[in-house]
Amino acid sequence: MTLLNALLVRVADAVLSPLAGLSPLAVLTGMALATALVVLAAMRATSDQAALAAVKRRIHAALLEMRLYNDDLRALLRAQGEVIRHNLRYVGLSLVPLVVTAIPLTLAIAQMQAWYGYDGLTAGQPTTITATVADGVTALPRLEASAVEVVGPARYFPTRHEVVWRVVPRQPGASTARVVAADGTAVEKTLHVGAATARRSPSRERANLVQQLLYPSEAPIDDSLAVHAVTVPYPERSLDVAGYHVHWLVAYLVLSVAWVLALRGPMGVVI
Repeated sequence: MTLLNALLVRVADAVLSPLAGLSPLAVLTGMALATALVVLAAMRATSDQAALAAVKRRIHAALLEMRLYNDDLRALLRAQGEVIRHNLRYVGLSLVPLVVTAIPLTLAIAQMQAWYGYDGLTAGQPTTITATVADGVTALPRLEASAVEVVGPARYFPTRHEVVWRVVPRQPGASTARVVAADGTAVEKTLHVGAATARRSPSRERANLVQQLLYPSEAPIDDSLAVHAVTVPYPERSLDVAGYHVHWLVAYLVLSVAWVLALRGPMGVVI
């Protein structure tokens, strides 16, 4: 998974870095178009299009029968049963394309979340950086970060195995923070200060499938190190769509569905 994430990070950065100066909504519209093309192509290649068209006709016929014979209980119940049966058949026919597209779309969404899901830290606004350490640690690690000013001593919460530093971001842009353990080993974590669109990851942790899916931007921390995780509380980002604050994923999914519906006819795909 680590090697796959490293490859996907390179591909996503090659595509999205040149677009960082554009409106996020414009970029997501283009990404949604690409997604719709991939989904429709997969649907056409991996599904039985003739069977899908036939089962959709049967569903429509059963719905029409329900409307025409709504005063005949026996006919109504029979038509409802047909609707259920044909819908199950429809789901079965759509299962292969769903599986084929679900995995790459999940990986792509994780990459886009890193680019469009978080705002950067605000210069001059206090925040925290948290390190999770091994159980029974006797000496606290120290934080080295040129882009932030550490305010006061580190706070240790033994029940949570967490060391927390209160910091004030000072230097806009991308930089690196280092959490140095008492044995001299260090874990690096990227920091981003400012509102510019960029790849951001709120957490770097040990190798774990779920965590690598959620936070693919940075390589996992080696299991032998005393520091198990480093977390930066980036605020969630929202898009301004017609005066409403919308999560990027909602906008992306709505746009993807709209493109699929708009292009299914020209591409001759039954969905």
